[in-house]
This record gives sequence, C-alpha cells and structure tokens, in this order.
Amino acid sequence: MRSFSLKSTPIKLALLASFSLLAACSSSDDSVTVNGSVFAAPVSAASVVAKDTAGNTLAGPVTTDASGNYSIVINESDVARNIIFESTGGLFTDEATGQSTVAGTMTAYANGGVSSGTGMHLTPSSSIMNLLINQYAMSYADAATAFAAAFGYTPDSSIAPTDATGPVAGATMEQLQAGLRAGTFSQLANNLQLTADEQFQLFAALAQDLSDGTLDGVDASGAVNVSGTAINLDASIQNQFSYALIEFHQGNGSNSGLLNTQLGDIVAGNIATTSLYIVEYLPTMMGPMQGKSSFKVRITDHAGVAQTGLTVSLMPMMYMESHMHSTPLGTVTNNGDGTYDLEIYYLMGSSMGEMSMGYWQVKVMVGMNDIAYFYPDVMAAMGDTAKAVLKGLASGTDKIAGMPVDGTPTSTPRPYTIFNEGVTGTTGNHDVSFFVAARESMMSYPSVNLGTVLNSGDASYELIVTSITVEISTDASTWVTATETANGHYAVTGLSGLTDGTTADVYVRVTVNGEQKTTTAAIVDGANGYATFSVTP
Repeated sequence: MRSFSLKSTPIKLALLASFSLLAACSSSDDSVTVNGSVFAAPVSAASVVAKDTAGNTLAGPVTTDASGNYSIVINESDVARNIIFESTGGLFTDEATGQSTVAGTMTAYANGGVSSGTGMHLTPSSSIMNLLINQYAMSYADAATAFAAAFGYTPDSSIAPTDATGPVAGATMEQLQAGLRAGTFSQLANNLQLTADEQFQLFAALAQDLSDGTLDGVDASGAVNVSGTAINLDASIQNQFSYALIEFHQGNGSNSGLLNTQLGDIVAGNIATTSLYIVEYLPTMMGPMQGKSSFKVRITDHAGVAQTGLTVSLMPMMYMESHMHSTPLGTVTNNGDGTYDLEIYYLMGSSMGEMSMGYWQVKVMVGMNDIAYFYPDVMAAMGDTAKAVLKGLASGTDKIAGMPVDGTPTSTPRPYTIFNEGVTGTTGNHDVSFFVAARESMMSYPSVNLGTVLNSGDASYELIVTSITVEISTDASTWVTATETANGHYAVTGLSGLTDGTTADVYVRVTVNGEQKTTTAAIVDGANGYATFSVTP
C-alpha cells in the first residue's frame, strides 16, 4: 500500500513559505523573472501585475498563455518588498460545472519579496490568504494559522497546481492536491448555488468570515454575504467545504488519481445544515477514538428551536486507500431536550502515527430525508486494549463471503469483534463489560445476541444465533459467564483478580451455536480460544 505523511504543522509550513518564495531565474543583473500561473483551473488570457502593498504597480501587465502560465520581470530594487501578484480576467473551464467562465480577480502574497527559486501561483487559497493579510491586517503567520484551522492545509504559492479533472503527466502529489483544492472551491460555489463566475466573490466572503479567526458564517460585524448575490454564509460553511472536497474528489476530481489516503487533513466541522434542521456534532472531551466512541448531536430547526422526538440514525463509513467499510453501531438515546446520545464502535483510527489510513464520514440521518455529514478525526487506540477479534472455524459453517479468486467465489470464517466497554469498581470486586458484533459484510456489523439472524436470506451464509455464551476470566483458567445487559452487550459484576491501578489481562471467550470462536480460525488449542485485553482498572 502506498502511503504518505499528510499531517503538517501550519506555522512551520507558513514560515517555510515565507523564506522560500519564489521566482525563477535572473534575466539580468538588475531584474528577476518570476514564473507562475493563474489557476481556478488554468486561466488563459488573464492580465497579471506585481504590486507593492500600497497598490503601486511594480511590473506588468503580462498575459497568461493557454495553460494559465505567465512570466513577469521585476526590478532588482523592488524584489525585497512584500509583493502582491494580481490577475484579472481571462477564461477557464470551471471544474464543477464544465462551463467556460470569465475569471475574476485572483491574488497571491509574496512574504518577504522574491528571489531565485520557485514560482508564484495564484489560486483560490492564495487569494484568501492575501485578503486576510492586506484587507484584514493579519500577519502572514496568523493568516496561515487561521487558514489551516479552517480548511485543513496551509497554502503554498510555490506549488503549481494541476487540473484535477485532467492532470498533466508527471504531476507530483503536491501539485495534484493543489489542483484538487482549487476544484473544491468551485464545487463549494456550485453547492451554494452560486454561478461559476461568482466563486471569486465567494473567496472574498470566506476571507471576510475568517477575518475574526474562525470560519463560521459571521465576522466581527455579523453575517457574511457573498457580494452581489443573495447567498449568506452560515455556521456550517466549514463542514460544507469538507463535504465539497469529498464530493469533488469522488466526482469530477477523480481523474486526479489521488487516493483517499492522499487528501490531507479533512477539517471536522461540527455544524451541518439540512433542508429542515441544523445538526451540531458534540464530541466528548477525549474526542472520537478507535473502539467505543460516544457523542451527542444537538438538533434545532433553522430558527434555533430545539427539535425533540426525532428519529435519528447513523451511517459511518471509512474510506481507505482502495476500499471502504462501515463499523458497528451502538444505541441512540433521545434526551428530550433536542440532544441525542449516540455510539459508534470504530474498527480503526483515521491515521497510524503520521500515516493517513483514509477518512471517516459519519452520516447523521434525521428521519428518512435529512442527512448531515461529519468528518471526525478518529484517534488510534491508546492505553487499554480497545478491541479484539475472534473467528469462526475454517472447518465450520459459520462463514461469510470472501474475496473472489480469479472470478471464483470464496468464503472465509466469520469475524466477531469484541469491544472493551470499560472496567469499574474496586480491587477484588470489579465490573467489566464488552460489546460483541459480527461481520456480515464490509458494510454490515450487527450486534450479536440470542435470536440474531446474520446474513438473513442468504442461502450460503445465513446464521441464526440459537445460543451464545460470553465468558470472562482474569487467569484464562476460571471462567465466569457474562450476562447480556442489552443487544450485544455482556457484563460480569463482582469479578475478582484485578487490582486498581495495576495493568493486567482480562480474557474473553465467545461460543456461538456451540462453536467456540478462536483467534486463528483453527480448532481450539490453548490461547487461540479466547481474546486477550490489557486493562488498567
């Protein structure tokens, strides 16, 4: 599996950008030639000038070619200034709609001037950064920090974007990411029901919104309007950007070839709007983590009135490098005040160290038609063992469909995932509980209890649970039968053998329809007949 480190420190990138910007080769002893591009998709026939921060023209205008590229010569006496590169006009093919569109104004800010080295590329991201600095008086570092917190990355104007709908051969991952992000703003504008040419007013509105340090639909003076339109940004705008990124990547931007592990950080905006509701995701202090993860959602109508008695359900999905899968779900509790407690049992985290594993998308469905999308950054498990897996026997009948081999269907022993739900109590008298879910497919992991029908209606793999026993031990010798407390939840009270503050092993044994599940799918032989959890009471 190809993998890349996608986590970054915004301040570090911002400072690197400030020291490395830009320009190609010196054209004479007293001038520097800067090469770059204008990109909201490649913009041809755009007029480009270089200005100082007071608005005085230092060089240009020059015109971009058919690929959006330009070269501009700046006097050596001016290259040490902070310089703004500005483009106006030109034509481009909008990535989200495919329309030929007249471009508006785009800018990029060269912090500390220009020198021999790299290029200067004008993009939606660089335009927002420049507005934060020059219209809203942020420092370069503060603007970079605010931008990264809002959108999940720090703009780098030295990187030449490539069109995500038809990338140039040999483009680097960074160029592909830059092109995908430019297309995301086009997708966002389209989702907001703005025309392709109105996305340039959207850049200005996003900068205005972010001028107070937070992307939430308002600035210091109130609601933010997209100039010249009837569209106001709202509190869900950060979430809408993440949704637009995923939508564009899965749609018109899929030609980029970027994998789900190569999209960079996807911001976890906590407010989403549907046709009828505002849904706010309220994580716990620890945030989502591999294993059992509890959280709330608060649901109001668009006037802010709490909505009680709704039917709320979840559909989480992990998008990995080359496939996707769901994960087990817990209960939904209506608190009667417009908030709802929810549980997800995450099979994995979003990353492993610095390596992205993909991203989680959680659909919160209110009734049948209103869906809110969230993108939580799920941490890898820390401390106590979060989950373990036992399997049906390879020689048995408890199986599910496997991966086809040369087009021939195969089967594989059914996995049962056991989740640690915690240890409470005191030394010699602890309560322990676990949640058991079985895999029907990569998209279905129901809880398991007496009477559960797995793969219902599938003649090859249907299994009716006529008996299930969950046993717990602290020495793998003496076993205590757990009591089912709710669907898939099993607990033992008054367990001896554990000491508060001391890490120890707890063993869990699962038998379904008389077949003891194992770690190896082989006949039980010692330690393969149970799952081992490291816990600290």
